[in-house]
Amino acid sequence: MNRPSEPLEPVDAMSAHDSAARRATDQIDPYALIERAEKLINTEPHDAVVFALRAQSVARARTADGLMARAHFIAGSALMQVGDWSGAIRQLSQAELVYRAQQDVASQGKVNILLASACCELGEYGEALDGFAEVQKLARQHQDYAGVRRALVHQSTVHTILGDFEAARESLKSALELPSGTAADEGMVVLQSGLVDASEGLRAALAGDGDTVMRRMADAEDHFVVALELLTGSADRANAIAARVQLGAARCWLGKFNEGIADLNAAVVEATQSGFRLREVQAKLELGYHLVGAGREHEGLAIWAPALIQAEELGDLRRPADSHQQLSALYEARGDFQLALFHHKRYVEVKTRLDGRLSTQRARLHEARAELHKLRTQTAALHQKTRDLEQSRSRLERLSLEDELTGLANRRAFTKELESWCARARAGTLRFGLVVADIDGFKQINDRYSHLTGDSVLRQLGSVIRANLRDTDFAARLGGDEFALLLADSEGGAAMAVVERLVDAVRQYSWAEVDSAMQVTVSIGLCESADFGDSSELVRRADESLYAAKRAGRDRVHLWNGSA
Repeated sequence: MNRPSEPLEPVDAMSAHDSAARRATDQIDPYALIERAEKLINTEPHDAVVFALRAQSVARARTADGLMARAHFIAGSALMQVGDWSGAIRQLSQAELVYRAQQDVASQGKVNILLASACCELGEYGEALDGFAEVQKLARQHQDYAGVRRALVHQSTVHTILGDFEAARESLKSALELPSGTAADEGMVVLQSGLVDASEGLRAALAGDGDTVMRRMADAEDHFVVALELLTGSADRANAIAARVQLGAARCWLGKFNEGIADLNAAVVEATQSGFRLREVQAKLELGYHLVGAGREHEGLAIWAPALIQAEELGDLRRPADSHQQLSALYEARGDFQLALFHHKRYVEVKTRLDGRLSTQRARLHEARAELHKLRTQTAALHQKTRDLEQSRSRLERLSLEDELTGLANRRAFTKELESWCARARAGTLRFGLVVADIDGFKQINDRYSHLTGDSVLRQLGSVIRANLRDTDFAARLGGDEFALLLADSEGGAAMAVVERLVDAVRQYSWAEVDSAMQVTVSIGLCESADFGDSSELVRRADESLYAAKRAGRDRVHLWNGSA
């Protein structure tokens, strides 16, 4: 049954807010839809698009961004197979947006290669080259050499289309200089090397330059033989078939007719058995052309004509146009000008249809890009809003755990941290010291100077505490002039050494900014985690030690030793 070659329209989108649609999609496995679409890309690309669009509807209803991106990617890949380049760009651009937001560099690179390839098919070669260069840059930054290699191969393809064979070979030389990849990766590079040689040979054939044809086709044959060896048995069956097709064609050009026809027949059989319909069409068109060229016209046209129809059914007008052009040149060389004219007219007709389709798709592409620009602007604004909200949330969370005056942790944060340290102590992984401290005679400071001066003293004391603790310690202001410290690794008198240093630092600190005659001291109670049953008991004993330091004359440390 003939399938339309025009772009498929998406099915009605399911709203994520529509509960009925949500219930319906809950019964559908989107992963199964995507896997089925993925398997059909090379064999039934139209069906692959349908399944990918259904998967998008389900993913949209479930607000599953990653799933949605994958469905867009597969739909775009399938649309490229049927020649709907603008539709492919729409789908792939949606996938690229998600992968960019997720910082999935590998997936982003694969999408961008297809986007640049679609631009190439639409004749926007400059944009395609820019796209492949961007993919290389991104892949090199993340040492993704496979991604760099793919981009260089595609870049070589663009140069080949433009007839710049030297630049095409330079791109492939750069690809070969990269660290070794898989056999399929290496085979892809060698295959493209052969395609550059064959393309130059075909251009020479149209110009009647027989010497260049033979020289370049001989080089192409060597490359295709190596590519076939590398690709055979790899997962890249599509390119393995392509290598055999090109090898057969090169051998026919070189006069190795029987070998070439055998290769082309083998490629047709393998493509048909594998379900690779585009590769099957390519092999049949080459086989039919070379049979006609060998004088077996009836046999060749019997294969070539149905393949031409099949290609158009699949949405491929480029190969039929090229095939008519080749046959026109062949008949002209034979002096059969009537058939040469016939195929030239068919070439012009198909090429006109192809150009018209590409023109329409370019117009759609410009519309899609306008929509994409709008979407990217909206997405960027949404992401910025999300970042602002996240920063606000983080700030509020920080403020909820921070003492505004001193910048130390507050009581809430201290309680949470103490429970965590106590749990580690009970597990035997930590021994720590708990310190409770307050300022000696702080009420008199407030009464004599002012509460603003008292706040200044508290603020500067917070700085002194921070400066005299280790990175592993924790400090908090519990309220008023009361502070608490958690001192890690308290064995061997380490905790006592820290707090004695702190008491001395406060005693020696200059309070001249407040008043030249001001003296500030602190009293400290210290209790070690080895001496407690639970956190409340530890706090009680540290408080009792603080009171003992006060009674003993202040400006000192009292270590809990079984009694206050």
